Amino acid sequence: MNADIAPLAADVLGRDEAQTVVLLHPICANREIWRLQVPVWSSSLRLVLVDLPGHGLSGPAVGPARLEDFAHRLAGTLERAGIGQVSLVGVSLGAMLAQAFALAYPERISKLVLANAGAVTPQPVVELWNERQRNYRELGVEQHVRSTMARWFDDDYRGRAPLTVQWIESMVRGTTGEGYFHAVDAIKGMDHGARLREISAPTLVVAGEKDAAVKPEICAKLAQAVDGARLVRLPCGHISNVEAAAEFTEVVGQFLLD
Repeated sequence: MNADIAPLAADVLGRDEAQTVVLLHPICANREIWRLQVPVWSSSLRLVLVDLPGHGLSGPAVGPARLEDFAHRLAGTLERAGIGQVSLVGVSLGAMLAQAFALAYPERISKLVLANAGAVTPQPVVELWNERQRNYRELGVEQHVRSTMARWFDDDYRGRAPLTVQWIESMVRGTTGEGYFHAVDAIKGMDHGARLREISAPTLVVAGEKDAAVKPEICAKLAQAVDGARLVRLPCGHISNVEAAAEFTEVVGQFLLD
């Protein structure tokens, strides 16, 4: 790792002698989004909760806006901490980064959990991200927060869990525009489809049955492209580890410990 590039901010929790699992959050969130899983998983696993570049307490992204560069920065962070082989659990952007890391460092992967993400950003979706960036510039942060919540959680969940939604809103609001734009640019360049057959680690793909941001059919296509991958659908929208927290914790935890 380039000595001039600061490591990502991270917490290491749980049992030192246990399997190491790196938790990778969605765009405009941070490592705190895993707090619903930590009490259960930390009793059996060594957890590394990471803030992605430009998010949470991690410094701004540097260099090109590419998922591969995010993966290299994550690899350097783990190396500095003396962490070798890991399992990766990612939601949305975190799952996109997990794919990039697995393709760049296959020898370092034990297991993969890819939730609420595809493998390729097609041109129509690139245009949607371009529009979201324009709206952020023109309409400001609060409109960005509202539109993000509308994509991530349906009306029913927002009505049933307003305090939880406010918690997620605070993460989105607290993410810098620089961090958001750099991550969006990385997402727009994602193109892992032709290389997914290179992934040999045991893989679990998680889809949200009500996910309006990444339809479950897209997750199913990802699962079909990775040899031996298993697909599970949870009764939730885009942020599966929050909206279906108990189910996510159990299904993913059992997969990691099997």
